[in-house]
Amino acid sequence: MNDLEFRRRLFADPNDKEVAQEAANNAEQQALLEELQAFDVQLNKALDVKVPDGLAERILANQQADNAHNVVVKKGWFKRYKTPFATAASATFALGLYFMSATQTPLLAGEHALAHVHHEQAAFQSNAKIALQVVNDKLSLFGAKLESLPGDVTYATFCNFKGQKSLHLVFQSEHGPMTVFIVPLSGKNSLGGDGQFKDDRYNGIIEQDQHAATVLVANLGSPVEKYQKNVASALRWL
Repeated sequence: MNDLEFRRRLFADPNDKEVAQEAANNAEQQALLEELQAFDVQLNKALDVKVPDGLAERILANQQADNAHNVVVKKGWFKRYKTPFATAASATFALGLYFMSATQTPLLAGEHALAHVHHEQAAFQSNAKIALQVVNDKLSLFGAKLESLPGDVTYATFCNFKGQKSLHLVFQSEHGPMTVFIVPLSGKNSLGGDGQFKDDRYNGIIEQDQHAATVLVANLGSPVEKYQKNVASALRWL
């Protein structure tokens, strides 16, 4: 397999035996394999969280209220359980686990993105500009690059998005800071949900193709479609 196919399969499944065989004779690929396997172990530990008594019933009650008001995620619910989630290795991952435990259905990608942004408010604290080259150094691990972004990048780090190693960016726009998740996908994977989503603080949009999903989240009322198109048109796969 070529290097691009190796990376795509590796990010889809760090424990793929054929990928491990491919990396055996390549020091750079082997180092990347070991890094992602370690990340996979860390993720499994983060998901190993005991569900508090009665949480399933509370989540179901809140979901019914959400459906009645046509709201994806309610900020009040998130704040109410902010402290218990903070004790987990990753509150975002724990939140997804709680929903799956209660309903036996995966957390939708839009819901996951909103929960992630609500939890990662520290991502909005920095105003220091991050060079696009730094962003592209990280994206190169996915076999991609950005030619530009519609604003200065002030946050760039790897994160977990529904079990997939992804790149979490924040850039500054005339509508305030905007969050972008770039989530590499293999041909058989999907995030589970396209289109727009919102809660009482943020709105967002998801688009997917054969390479990746791009998820953009911004302040409620922001023209997310316009900015999503800017990001998608600037993303190149190597």
